[in-house]
Amino acid sequence: MTIKEELRKKFGSAVRLNELLASHTSWQVGGPADYYIAPRSFNELAEVIKVSKQFELPLFVMGNGTNLLVLDGGIRGLVVHIGAAFSYIKQEKYGVTVGAGTAMTALARETVEKRLSGVEFAAGIPGTLGGAVIMNAGAFGNYIGEKIQTVRLVSDSGAKVELTREELSFGYRCSNLSGKGVIFEIDLLLKEGNPHESLRLIESFIAERRRRHPEQPSAGSVFRNFPDVPAGKIIEQAGLKGIKVGGAEVSKKHANFIVNTGGATAADIMTLMEKVQQVVEEKYALELQPEVKIVGEEN
Repeated sequence: MTIKEELRKKFGSAVRLNELLASHTSWQVGGPADYYIAPRSFNELAEVIKVSKQFELPLFVMGNGTNLLVLDGGIRGLVVHIGAAFSYIKQEKYGVTVGAGTAMTALARETVEKRLSGVEFAAGIPGTLGGAVIMNAGAFGNYIGEKIQTVRLVSDSGAKVELTREELSFGYRCSNLSGKGVIFEIDLLLKEGNPHESLRLIESFIAERRRRHPEQPSAGSVFRNFPDVPAGKIIEQAGLKGIKVGGAEVSKKHANFIVNTGGATAADIMTLMEKVQQVVEEKYALELQPEVKIVGEEN
């Protein structure tokens, strides 16, 4: 039985062939995935992983497609979208158990509704909790890794694995979770809060993001900050705000954002990123490191 036949037999119409990933990424660019599926349950996710291993099919996991540049040639193998089936929040005595497909802003707002405090900073962070955990996403001096008690994953064999706080480590935009399996659920340790104060914080965080960040399609911050200075400040000082390659532009609002002004390709974005890196290195002898994950093949 071929890979296509096995996938169709097990998952039916849930499997899409040659699915264009531009419709699944916040930059609105990216070529096709050979196979694409959004598992509808934990068991289906486990089965997808087992099939990919059985056929030695490369597996790429994505949430809302933020912080991600999919190249124009697309992704070979199987793309697994952790989506609606893994979007939930359950209150526990220590805080909440949250599905990896839960949007960060929904996490902030729903925990406040449960009179819990600790993740207000997540309001306005694009993407889902699963991706945020892997890269230890944060804002306004807070990081999601500080709140994590347990992470549950599916291993390559389709088995459920639980990692406790003591087994996890987090740094600036990184963790030790890459390559350990597919995250499907997270326990967050939160405290009892004042809903009125928490809502005030959430609205202030969202307002600050709207003030600073562009409205056009983007992937968030493109480059990592330096320890003593934000990357955006260096890029702005280099006079790079507003420069364009095709439909990609260094945002006039925030220099560490590259926006799709309409019709951009991943190649436009890559070329612009390389141009920014080159100019900053020539002017300041500083090497900008991408914060966005770059995946797939060029055309």
